[in-house]
Amino acid sequence: MNHSTVARLSRAFLFALAWTLSALTAAQAVEFKTVTIKVGYGAGGNYDLSSRLIARHLGRFLPGHPDIIVQNVPGGGSLKLTKMMLGSEPADGSVIASVSEAMPFAPTFDPANANFDPLTMQWIGSLSSEPCLCVTTKASGIDTVEKFLTQEFLLGASGKNSLSYIAAAMVKNGLNGKFNIVTGFEGSAEILVASQRGELAGLCALPYYNVADKLDQFNILGTIGPGTVAAAPTLPHFSDRIKDPLTRQAAQFIESSRGYYLPLMAPPGIPRDTLDALRKAYVEMSKDPDFLADAAKVGSITVDITPGEEISAQVAKTLNVDPAVFDAVRNLLK
Repeated sequence: MNHSTVARLSRAFLFALAWTLSALTAAQAVEFKTVTIKVGYGAGGNYDLSSRLIARHLGRFLPGHPDIIVQNVPGGGSLKLTKMMLGSEPADGSVIASVSEAMPFAPTFDPANANFDPLTMQWIGSLSSEPCLCVTTKASGIDTVEKFLTQEFLLGASGKNSLSYIAAAMVKNGLNGKFNIVTGFEGSAEILVASQRGELAGLCALPYYNVADKLDQFNILGTIGPGTVAAAPTLPHFSDRIKDPLTRQAAQFIESSRGYYLPLMAPPGIPRDTLDALRKAYVEMSKDPDFLADAAKVGSITVDITPGEEISAQVAKTLNVDPAVFDAVRNLLK
């Protein structure tokens, strides 16, 4: 082997070594300490329970294996927390948030109250994707879709930007329902308690697993969101009953967020390598047997994740519609 060949091989070896060391240094640069998952709803609801489930497992898959704590920040159906994440929370991976999947569309629903750019929201991933339900208690006597649309009663909801309000308003205004919607609850757990006390007839935006073991107490009237409920595939779909094409398109716009239920987000300024580490850990966690076994105990959550990159793409696609649809959406949510 001549001198020039040796020199070339030496340079190639040194280049490969430098590249490997650089890659290792970059990989080790992201190291998490304590991570806080802030939840935009009160304790005991689906966003709270799923966040506590994730907090028990996600740290095992993050560099540094951080402790993860959960903090509830209820308000406005998670709009309060969303605005905090977009404005004042540290963008270093130490704070992530569980907010409503409807939050990317909050500026469409109410531009005066939600004046932010939804495309700046940095998604980590979402846990499930089944459509949600409108349910009533057996004691209410509202046990058919026809009664649901023609009788007067009360449904519970969080803030007007929460899916519990949005879903109920979509059904009420899209199908001329006579019921009224009471807001101000911190989450689905509180609404369910009020329903069981007889203060409300029920609520919309509830996952099937919340009532799967309570079918002797609740009537399931129909679904909101794309697809079907795996355990109850023949349930009627409310938006299918809407006759006007533009109104139906607006309803489908609203329903689209159910494709990424129980999402986690990070602040806009988070470094790319930190966001990538969170997304990678989320995907790895979702395949872990211990995590899946734990999820099966938490209200039988059906784990069907959507990675953060796909959520961002879906949001951008949904928002790229004729402005007339936005007007129809706001009419549905009055």
